[in-house]
Amino acid sequence: MTKRPGARETDWGRVRGTAAAVIVSSAATAFFGSGLSNEPDVLSFIATIFSILAGVLIAVISILGDPSMLLDQSWRHSYLSATETQRKIHRQTDIFIVYVVLLISLFAFMLVDPTSRLYPYMQHATFFLTVLAFIASLTLPFSLRAIQKTRLDKAIDQIRGK
Repeated sequence: MTKRPGARETDWGRVRGTAAAVIVSSAATAFFGSGLSNEPDVLSFIATIFSILAGVLIAVISILGDPSMLLDQSWRHSYLSATETQRKIHRQTDIFIVYVVLLISLFAFMLVDPTSRLYPYMQHATFFLTVLAFIASLTLPFSLRAIQKTRLDKAIDQIRGK
């Protein structure tokens, strides 16, 4: 099978990392998921942490994706650089989506009556998403640092070339 022009190979390290995060989140939920209560203080604490992280993530994505960050080079080089940066930033939007789904789950869990048959399902889903969001957040500083380092290295190389 021929490869599309510009197509990238599957990043199996990321696939394994995602699978490991889902497995760890599932195991943690199986063992500890029933310990989560829908008391407003507990859920507000979780919601506050991930709301702040979501806001910071959007700010960082906006700064890194700013078109003014493109260096003065040929339009083709700028286009390829922008495409690569956007591809990397897109991965971070996946974490943002997990945050939003977690916040929706927290809100729904807060509304569920503890005597309801739905309660244990919401409890485990919310716990799973909390652990998954936490694990996903651990990789965030490293991937954002790598994007910024690449940009700085390109800027230094451009200055050297002048």
